[in-house]
Amino acid sequence: MSGMTPSNPFSLTKANDLSDDQIQELWVDIAPADSPDSLFGAGRFASPMPTFILGSKGSGKTHLMRYASFPLQKKRFERDRRTLLAGAQADGYVGIYTLCSGLETGRFQGKGQSEEAWLEVFSYYLELSLGIAALAVINDLLGSGIQDNIEPLLCAAVCQLFDFDQPAASSVEALIDEFERRRRELDYQVNNAAFTGKLAPNVTASRGRIIFGIPEVFQNCSSDLGGFIFAYQLDELENLTEVQQKHVNTLVRDRRGPATLKIGARQFGIKTHETMSAGEENIRDSEFEELRLDLRFRRNEKTYRELVTRLVERRLQNFWPHSSTGQTGRARRLTDWFEEPKRDPFDPFFMKLVKGAPSLERPHMTHLREAMTARLSGGGVGGVQSEADIQAIMNEIVVPEAPLLEKLNTFLIFNAWAKGLNLVQAATSVRSDCEAFVSSKSAGRYRQKLEHYKSDLIAQMFRAASFRYNYGGLDEFTRMSEGQPRALITLLKQTFDWASFQGERPFESGSISLDAESKGALAAADWFYNNMRKAGGDGQAILIAVDRLAELFRINRFADNPIECSLIGFSVSARVGSETSQRNLRLALDHSFLVEILGGQSERNSEQVTGKFQLNRMLVPKWGLATGRRGIKPLSEVEMNAIFDPEMVEAFDSVKADWASRMNAPFDRARRASKDFADSDADDSQRDLFGD
Repeated sequence: MSGMTPSNPFSLTKANDLSDDQIQELWVDIAPADSPDSLFGAGRFASPMPTFILGSKGSGKTHLMRYASFPLQKKRFERDRRTLLAGAQADGYVGIYTLCSGLETGRFQGKGQSEEAWLEVFSYYLELSLGIAALAVINDLLGSGIQDNIEPLLCAAVCQLFDFDQPAASSVEALIDEFERRRRELDYQVNNAAFTGKLAPNVTASRGRIIFGIPEVFQNCSSDLGGFIFAYQLDELENLTEVQQKHVNTLVRDRRGPATLKIGARQFGIKTHETMSAGEENIRDSEFEELRLDLRFRRNEKTYRELVTRLVERRLQNFWPHSSTGQTGRARRLTDWFEEPKRDPFDPFFMKLVKGAPSLERPHMTHLREAMTARLSGGGVGGVQSEADIQAIMNEIVVPEAPLLEKLNTFLIFNAWAKGLNLVQAATSVRSDCEAFVSSKSAGRYRQKLEHYKSDLIAQMFRAASFRYNYGGLDEFTRMSEGQPRALITLLKQTFDWASFQGERPFESGSISLDAESKGALAAADWFYNNMRKAGGDGQAILIAVDRLAELFRINRFADNPIECSLIGFSVSARVGSETSQRNLRLALDHSFLVEILGGQSERNSEQVTGKFQLNRMLVPKWGLATGRRGIKPLSEVEMNAIFDPEMVEAFDSVKADWASRMNAPFDRARRASKDFADSDADDSQRDLFGD
């Protein structure tokens, strides 16, 4: 590979920062291009049907589209020893890639000119730009051995595509020069309109005439030139205004001949599907197809894990050859390079968390004792009338050799307390189930509670010990990336930097420490979060909403009796919430701060399916939340508005106080005048100690 090897194999995270060689060498797929599982095949670049390739930031749109572009096709044709024409015919297309941001579309508005005038200017500018790109591809094809008499015929036919002031060119290179001259003249008019107050461009071709005409006349020149289409690839469509997108939509609708459009955009970047054809809208699966990359990845976790494993291995092969040298490196699985968080309740690590203290002096035990003691003066709670009762409970739930199980036992006592059960009897039941689990490790209600609440219990133990909660392991990082390959690369970039800074040798020897992985995860979360600060007022509204949501999830995670385990998700009806809160929820989804969970969720008391959402796992280290999602909290209208309306500060404080009151001893519920709020919690109580 050309160029210097970067010190961090994951330092380049954006496809736009990669060279053509790097795009080619770093490309990975999980299946052959003709397979239905193929990522490349999903782009359907050889299909005449226009395709919108959508996804959140970092989902791989640009890498896919650039890999499908003609400069990369040429590299593959050379590798396979094919002529350019034979290669194009074998692929079924040539990819003409253009970044919409490169068109500087913001110039085509204002400056005292009408919207209609700017639309015509932009339309012509796009015709010239894509025409230049198409002619450059044709010039390469002609240079690969096609008979000489085709070029004059082609040039004459292209010149006829203009309505008037037809170019006089007998070579493709001369045509390109003329197109570029006309585009420069247009640039001059556009750039100076604010100063001259005039916009009088020489628009010499009708909409779509050049874009669709050039491929048509090229293939009409000879029967040998058929067998493939010209796929115009417009990336970053979100950089176009709504009116400019209407023009592109019109091209999609009016597509003709051996040409099509493949359009890349952020999932929120499609401002309209309207066209200039009497306001008609393009309909998905009628005028265009749609590929949602991150949604495709999230729908098939196994496929995504396989994809990112190959992606990481390819990065290491190209940028960090140390990882593949020597027998040890070749024999190791990729996951072995990452230290995994401790999850076995009998791991000695948990004894370190309580600093080796005797059972009755451990933080979780003293907290339970103090909570029960505080209620004695008020007549006790749950059958606890004296210090002797408290001591009896404490003696029943100790597990000296396994602090995590002991922590679970205190949780079960708090759970019984919240339900109004007799705590002395509950302690006896807990001891019996705990002993059965310790002796047999068999599945049962105790094991189920441990598995469900393990993440929250461990997080509470970390907090009590003033330790940073651990995030780590390639599988966990893959889950955190939410179907966005760039997010995974960013996690690994930050982790690699921290490991190197701490004197470790990532992907050379040993395993990357949990400490480095956790610091990397937090740094990646901060990067993800701080990017939203650039989004103006909308960005601020999203941050406020996400901060509030995460604050409630933290109350739940560190509560005596969480209402849900590993809570990072919620559900809400489309009928619930003010216009402002509904808008901010959509914005948070559009910008991937929230992720929609497929399938929705049925409400308990009706057949209506509500929206089901979760916090983007890339953000969870910022608040020490879980990466696994188990519980889903239905939001009432009061909660929905308090979270997603930035103006409702007092309402949010009330919701927060209510959550804390309901989940922490002595479990005095804060009452609300709102029936909606009370209804959202109607099913909180459980029938027995181990009910869900």
